[in-house]
Parts: sequence; C-alpha cells; structure tokens
Amino acid sequence: MLAQRMDEAPEATPKKRVLFNLVFLGSGGIERSVCNVLSGLNPVRFATRIFFHHRPHPKSQSDRIPQHTEVAWGTDEFVYNRKMLPRFFWRQLQEARDADVIVAGQEGRAALLACLAGKMLGKPVVGMIHFDWGAFSREQPKRQLWGLRLLYPRMSRIVACGHDSAKAFQALVPVRHDQLVVIPNFVDGDKVRAASEQPLPEWAEPIYRKPVVIAVGRLEHQKAFDVLIRSHARMKEAGVDHHLLIVGEGSLEAELRELAKSLGVESSVFMPGFQPNPHALMRRAAAFAMSSRFEGLPMVLLEALALGCPVVSTDCPSGPAEVLEHGRHGVMVPMEDPQALADALGRVVSDDAWRKDLSARARARSEELSADRALSAWESLLSSL
Repeated sequence: MLAQRMDEAPEATPKKRVLFNLVFLGSGGIERSVCNVLSGLNPVRFATRIFFHHRPHPKSQSDRIPQHTEVAWGTDEFVYNRKMLPRFFWRQLQEARDADVIVAGQEGRAALLACLAGKMLGKPVVGMIHFDWGAFSREQPKRQLWGLRLLYPRMSRIVACGHDSAKAFQALVPVRHDQLVVIPNFVDGDKVRAASEQPLPEWAEPIYRKPVVIAVGRLEHQKAFDVLIRSHARMKEAGVDHHLLIVGEGSLEAELRELAKSLGVESSVFMPGFQPNPHALMRRAAAFAMSSRFEGLPMVLLEALALGCPVVSTDCPSGPAEVLEHGRHGVMVPMEDPQALADALGRVVSDDAWRKDLSARARARSEELSADRALSAWESLLSSL
C-alpha cells in the first residue's frame, strides 16, 4: 500500500482544504492519477474534496475515491452541452469558496472553470498537465492551444506528469520557470497486484488458452491500435500463435473491428470494452503492448511494470522512454511501424527466457518509481500555497 505519512499535525494548525476538479470520473489514466493523489495525501494535514461536472457513472469505479474525500457534482446528466457551462461554473464557485487551494485535475473545461473561480475568489490554482502537448495540440482544435496559453500562465503552479511532458509544455506556453513543477505519475503497486490476483472473468478463459498480447486504453487515434492490429496480423503470418486483447472503449471500435476483419484476424482479436479490473487480465498476459502516437506519463504502463508484465512500447512523445529509461526496462520500437512492433512482440511471446528477463526488469523499475517521493512533493507544493 502507499505509505501514509500519519505524523501528527500541531493542534493549532488547521487542515489545508484542497478542492480537486474533474469533468467526470472516467476509466482513463487522468482520473486514476488524480485518485491516486487523493488517496495518498495525508488526511491529518489535508481535507480533500473533489468536484465533478457530471455525476460519477454507476459503472465508473467510484470506490477509487478515498472515503475521506468528499464528492460533489454539477449535474446528474452524462451528456454535455454548452448551456450547462453557467450551471457548472456556479457550482464550481460554491465549492471553491470553502477551499484553500483549487487543483484543476485535467486540461480543458476543468481548467477553465477552476482558473475563473480562483481569480474571482482570490484562491491559488494548480493545473495538472497529463499529455505531451507538442503532439496532442496537433490533433486538437486551435482553441485548445489558445486556452492553454491564456489560462496556465495565470495559475499559481503547474504540475507536469513527467519531464518530457514539461519540456513540451514549456515550448508551447509562456510560463515562468518557478511555476512549472514535475511530479511524476505513480501507482499503488500493492493495490494493483492485489487486484491482479482476482480470477479471470469467465469470458476471458478461452482467450488465455493461447499466449495473449494485451493493450489497455481508449479506442482513439492517439493509442494507434490500428498499428497494433496490423502488427498482430504480421505475427500470425510469421507463425506466432497468440491472441490480441484490447481493453477499452472509444469511437473507433467499429473501425478497428473492420480492420481486423479485412486482415483476416477477426477470430484472434478481442475487444471486450471497458473492464473494471484490467489488472487480472494484464498479469496473465505474455506481453503488454503500448502502440501510442503520444502520451504523457501513462498510468497503464506504470501498472504493467508493477505487475511484472513484459513491455513493448513505441518510442512516442512523451513518457514511455522516460519510464523505461530508453529500453532498459522494456522493449522500445519506432512509432507507426507495424513490422518493428510485430518483431518485438513476437520475440517476447516466443522466447521464454527473454520474457522472464523483461518481467524481472519491469518489477525492478516499478520499485524505483517511488510513490512516497511523489506524494511528498504534492504535499510540499499544496502546503506552500
């Protein structure tokens, strides 16, 4: 478990009241990273509250939010339209009045309302950066980049999830050197490993009768699952008998299924959608694949390391090279190269000794990525504001 620093605070020192903001409680790495910070902050020193624009969905694993964190939201509806924005802002103001510090847990709408509320109420605002914005901004409307440049220089502090993401952000947004802080993402390794001990769901048992290459993420362009499916087809052509399991939801599901069908591998590609416990699936896989076109400091990669999954990742901006130390703790291949990805995954699946070596490297790297260090940095930052 994450080590809780439960040292007694002086009786005269009130708890620092921290309000975190998210649009909704999804299953992605952004939400998991925020919940990890909430779980790790010392409840003796910090009173935490989280405000969602939309009520947490019944399937959203709301148990990830620690019991000592209060929860509020702006609407019971799950679909957004612009007419809701004034209502969200009014609720944001109400929640922020009782806070000492406001943390914008993600870019975009959450950052906009947090920053406006902070300025109106004279409260310090901390922004979190989860992506390599140099790459991400090329896929976003121009207003997203304008929003970054307008809002983030006005925040008290900006927390980047990794050093590469921080460099990319600084190249795009004019912020002072003392504003930008790097506090790497982290996972609760013990919690991840405990979840992985759960039995496989019944639907997955036939899939695991062959070696499984697993990927976890949103079915969107960023994750490049089209490249992964093409590499899977090449592995099959080379005689590597295995299954490909892609866990997640997204707008490209039908397109990816059609691609698998066109390549003749629809019977060996499985896309079961969102799964509440992907760790049980990951631990039993022969290899974990990250085919992304860009990242930040991907939570699912940190979880794979904690489980000892042999990792094959693209050398995308940013995060994988930083986490894997440029290939010391996993295999790195170029982006947009199905053959290179197929060759690397094929070796992991087929070579028992290589797979065991990569698994040991993954676990060793997970031990080096200290959650305590990151949480201490968060506590120091919030206490200073």
